[in-house]
This record gives sequence, C-alpha cells and structure tokens, in this order.
Amino acid sequence: MKAPRTILVPIDMSAYSLVGVQYAQEIADLFNAEIVVLLIDDHPSKSHLAADKEVRRASCVKSIQHLLIDHDLVQHSMKIEIREGSPAVEIIRAAETLGADLIVMSTHGRSGLRHIVMGSVAEKVVRMARVPVLTVKPEEVRELIEITEEDVARDLHAPAA
Repeated sequence: MKAPRTILVPIDMSAYSLVGVQYAQEIADLFNAEIVVLLIDDHPSKSHLAADKEVRRASCVKSIQHLLIDHDLVQHSMKIEIREGSPAVEIIRAAETLGADLIVMSTHGRSGLRHIVMGSVAEKVVRMARVPVLTVKPEEVRELIEITEEDVARDLHAPAA
C-alpha cells in the first residue's frame, strides 16, 4: 500500500460529513499527510462577475472554518478548496488535479427509495475514482439503521432463514 501524502475530504456542511474529517485527521497523523477539505457548491451564483464569485467563495471558506472550529476539528493543518458543479464529478476532478492519494468521505446512510431518488455521491465517487476511497458512516446513522436477517436475505435475493 502506498502511504497517502494528500487526503481529500469532501464535505457538504452537514454534521455527518464532518466524520470524514475526523477519520482523515487520524490517517494524516499516521502518514504525515496533508488534508484538503473540499466543498462543492452545486448552486453557484448566477453572476458572471469575478468579484461576486470571489465573495461567495470567501463566504464558503469562512463557513467551513467556523464549522471545523465549532466541532473542534482543527488539530491538523488543512487546506480548503471550493469548487462549483456536480458533486461526484467535481470530487473526482479535485482528486486528480490536487494529486490526492486517498479520498475520505462520510455517507448519509440513505437506503431504499430515498437512495434511489437522491442517488449517492459516495457511491458514484467509489465507482469513478482512480484512488482509494474510504467511506465512513456516522455512528448516529449506524444506530438508526436496524438490519434484520430478512433485510439481508432480501438484499441477497435469498430465502430468509
């Protein structure tokens, strides 16, 4: 295994996504790696003025800084990157252009119809990425999901025991 030097951590400003930052910090400490926190602005400003875009970008960076500080997640130096576009596509692009060796991202734990309708950015990134992707599920989500033998059998298309 190649030791990661740059770890990309996409976030969506939710508490769930911050779990990925926690995991990335642990890995970064082990390998003395750099962390890049990435926010994809999928509703960018309609303005074509560079000044307006820079104001929006600066606002996003400040919001991320406050979120990380509020959740005590600044034990490791981090770069913050803001991109516009489709989240999965931009995460893949960022990994390539930033030379990331590893992507660490949290999942929201959606399943069933919500997953089908909403899709899964994490799933798309796992399929498309050229580098390893570590997905983590927040503990609160794991506690909310009860998996029964019937669920497993249904998912495997096998008769329940």
